[in-house]
Amino acid sequence: MEEENEKILEAAVCPFCACLCDDVVISVDVAENKIKGIRNACKFGVEKFLSPQNEGRLKKPRVDGKETDYEDAIGEAVDILRNAKKLLVYGLSNSGYNAQRVALEIAKHKKGVYDITESICHNLLYSELIKGKKPFYYALLDEIRDNANVVIYWGSNPIVSHPRHLSRFAVYPIGRYAMRGVLDREIITIDVVDIELKKISRWFLRVNAGEDANIAEIMKQLVKGETNGLRELVNGEIDFDTIVKLTDRLKNAFYGVIFVGLGVFSSENASKKVEAVLSLVDALNKEGVKFVLFPMKGHFNVVGAVQLLLRETGYPYGVDFSRDRIFEPGKTTVLDVIERGAVDTALIVGADPYSSFPCDKARKLRDMPLIVIDPFESPTTQFASVVFPTAITGVETDAIAYRMDGLPLKLDKIVDSEYLSDKEILERIYEGLVGCL
Repeated sequence: MEEENEKILEAAVCPFCACLCDDVVISVDVAENKIKGIRNACKFGVEKFLSPQNEGRLKKPRVDGKETDYEDAIGEAVDILRNAKKLLVYGLSNSGYNAQRVALEIAKHKKGVYDITESICHNLLYSELIKGKKPFYYALLDEIRDNANVVIYWGSNPIVSHPRHLSRFAVYPIGRYAMRGVLDREIITIDVVDIELKKISRWFLRVNAGEDANIAEIMKQLVKGETNGLRELVNGEIDFDTIVKLTDRLKNAFYGVIFVGLGVFSSENASKKVEAVLSLVDALNKEGVKFVLFPMKGHFNVVGAVQLLLRETGYPYGVDFSRDRIFEPGKTTVLDVIERGAVDTALIVGADPYSSFPCDKARKLRDMPLIVIDPFESPTTQFASVVFPTAITGVETDAIAYRMDGLPLKLDKIVDSEYLSDKEILERIYEGLVGCL
């Protein structure tokens, strides 16, 4: 029972990563407007819920490094965007779905480029799917939890990146066909280094950097019953007999899943790796073995950003609206338009490109007018022409976000905030732009 000065949320959704764990219990001191208790969240989730007290928060809007109020900052942002010849809108993976919609309208209005973090993280998966050479076998996390008895983490370390992924969806929970949880599942880890998952994995394959494609290709051929010449293709620490035994386990799975991480998507020979893993999953299904491939998404609403673009444009990221809509990976994506000098102004929402982009791209971004919307200080905010502090989505303001499997969930407001939400800031900027016509 709630006391007069205490509010308890029994099923809060955590806005840290794309797992969007929806079983978090939070108690709030209403009088103090502070969270005083958190249960069922990982350490990153706890940090996110407590981030309103973070010392690194932006305190006030800034224009050219000087503190001001929202009204003046919005006016300055509108003037900058009005004079932009080609605008880049980037980030949005840490914003709610409705904020993403408004940012997209700004990009459309300015006939600019709209891109999200997915163009850097999982772009190669979409590139392979767009080619249409291989079907994409996919499933909701609930289906995987209920059915999977063979679970593979390939180039992914969820203990570090998604701490509750194993306990909520893949390894430990009881499922319809895994009544004993982890005891009914076989865990396989494939990585270039020893990681924490090795301790709980039945099989651990340590591969040389860039060797994943070769391993996946050998396994595919074994699934198809072909063995001639395969032994000579094996390099590194893994012996051929181990690969044969592992492949036999995959072929005998009741239901299997390969969780693929950035160790595959953002590494040497990544395109070949993605194609090879997709081909392996396709071969298993054609042999009558139910297997799905699941990309491990990071930011809590990157999937919402992708869903929005797919619905509005038919493309997953990197859309140029200068001529209706143009999608050319390698030309219309964020790093490419910056490199070519194709954009002269940038609106960054909930991202820190100065910390994540290559140095030469970051320097070019710094040389243009930059508007940043973010709850926290970052290297990017230090060089911005206009900076807006925001309420923290899923903690200080509600929103809609899409879980890593595409399931939409509502994020609740937990505590009050003096800051505007990113959606409200973007709406005011958009209204100012439209009003300038």
